[in-house]
Amino acid sequence: MFRSTSAGILFIGLSLQAPVQAAEVAGRVTDSHTGEGIPQAVVRALALDPGQPSAQALTGRQGRYLLDLLRGRYRIQVEVPDSNYLPRQYGGSGDAEGGDILHIPTFDSFIVLDLALTMGGSVAGRVKGEREIPLAEVTVQAESAHHRVSTSTGEDGSYLLPRLPPGEFLLSAGTRDQRYVSAYYPEATDRQDARPVAVEQRRNLTGIDFVLQRAGAIRGRIRTLEGMEPLEGVRVVAEKEGSSPISRIAASDSLGRYRLAGLSPGSYVLSAGLPEGEDGPGRQQPGWLPQFYPQQFIRESAVAVDVEPGLTLSDIDFTLLQECWISGKVVTLGDEEPLEEVQVIPQPVILPGFYPTRTQTDRSGAFLLQGLPPGDYTLGMLLPARHRRLIQVYYRDKLSLDRADRIELEEGKALRDIDFNLTAGASLRGRVRIEEPEYQWDSSRDVVELARLDFDPRGSEDRQLRVGEDGSFRVDGTPGGRYSLTPRLSDPNLIALRSPLPRVVTVVEGDLLQELDFAFRLGGSISGSVESASDAPGLNQLQIVLINFVENTSSVFDVPSPQYTLAGLSPGRYFLALRSRPDATHPSRGYGISQVFDSRLVEVVKGAGTSNVDLSVRRSAGEQSRF
Repeated sequence: MFRSTSAGILFIGLSLQAPVQAAEVAGRVTDSHTGEGIPQAVVRALALDPGQPSAQALTGRQGRYLLDLLRGRYRIQVEVPDSNYLPRQYGGSGDAEGGDILHIPTFDSFIVLDLALTMGGSVAGRVKGEREIPLAEVTVQAESAHHRVSTSTGEDGSYLLPRLPPGEFLLSAGTRDQRYVSAYYPEATDRQDARPVAVEQRRNLTGIDFVLQRAGAIRGRIRTLEGMEPLEGVRVVAEKEGSSPISRIAASDSLGRYRLAGLSPGSYVLSAGLPEGEDGPGRQQPGWLPQFYPQQFIRESAVAVDVEPGLTLSDIDFTLLQECWISGKVVTLGDEEPLEEVQVIPQPVILPGFYPTRTQTDRSGAFLLQGLPPGDYTLGMLLPARHRRLIQVYYRDKLSLDRADRIELEEGKALRDIDFNLTAGASLRGRVRIEEPEYQWDSSRDVVELARLDFDPRGSEDRQLRVGEDGSFRVDGTPGGRYSLTPRLSDPNLIALRSPLPRVVTVVEGDLLQELDFAFRLGGSISGSVESASDAPGLNQLQIVLINFVENTSSVFDVPSPQYTLAGLSPGRYFLALRSRPDATHPSRGYGISQVFDSRLVEVVKGAGTSNVDLSVRRSAGEQSRF
């Protein structure tokens, strides 16, 4: 009786008077491309049941093999030493990838199992050091997306990586003692700069050589600032400066010593801190502050150390400080309602450029600030949108950084009960209106300035209220007091319809002030430059006189800079004159009350700016007319 499976396995059953719990597994190992038999292939049957022996056979000239197996479960493996044939696993189902289990039945049987192997490729080369000296015992590794293999160089520095599947491989070489800088092919010390090598079937790729550079090292000690006690388990990171940063990591031992080896020559920025996972918010006590060498808390203040080939840089020590903590609550005044998602922002007084990590309150209004160096701090906040009606303050109810109370932190101490009690401020709403229905405001530049007019001991600060595209503006959480509202608009062609322009309001905390509107109409503007010769009056001695022919009015403007803009002008004809300031002209120049140096007639058009109206002082003083 014969039975066949989809895997090409044949079972031949023989009826015997006494069952024999054994089987013969025979077959042929062939090349998947040519179909020819492969001699000297090793076929192994690896037993999976306890106490069951494994078996092994070697193929003959035609690639044939024979295995005698007892009852049980096996995995069949095949490989061809000293060749590029890829080792494979086969099983009862014939699945080459999964390596299925082959079951030997309880009766005497004969199983035919043919195995086809695929030819891969190989990579070979040499590894050398300085002056072309061969390097032995160097680990060479080939890595692709699904395959990784390594080998070691011989006494002559040569290596061979056989039986590689087709694909692209990154090749690297390095020594375990880190006396040499690990390298990627070709001539790269960073994985990002490596270039993959293409491996093809039946191809022996040679000449993939490496030249390793002597490595440098950095060593030092990690100790506490107070008592100079050694610290164990502190992670030290050396980050190489350059276009492709390379980091090396080491940890301090029980004596606080660390050593960073295998470093390529160059400049490194060093930092020391607790390992990842040990410096998170879950810790119960203040830990050690991360630090940059030497004794800095921000990377920008670190001093890089230079590493040279084959040399060890010693005594690069760290003395660590314990962090400080600040905890407290943010609630409303009176009913003490907890305020969630309020950002609490610490700002050191004497550590320029250092910005500690901010935190936010939880559902109970509580917050915890960690990772703070000892010193003086101010404590501010940033309210989420749903709490914007409340007055945003600094510690102890101050309204500006200049007036904020300082908090003094001692090393390793936790300062508790730093609480905020917030009150509701006033809300101000209004609109900047214009007679042109299609006009759109520039929300990125147009603002209304809110300025405090009366004295506030808590330190109220001026604020810029952004104007929306529809002209609306609003501000919440305004402390009580007397304020002025002044539009600061980017369009120089706008003319205010109300004079004086600032609007003064008295604010009571908790109130809502609406319809704080401003009205404008569309006019024009004049802009240009003023040029004065070196021997003529300077800009601070000049004025521009603007005469409106339609309204028969005149205005005088000082010249603060070489560029000027006369904004908010009604459409019509104007006369411009550049003259000397009567009170600023030096009497030694012999000018009269005022001298006119240049003039222009200008037409102002509604909604447009008349530009490039340039004025200059060119003629001698004796040729100028008086004005």
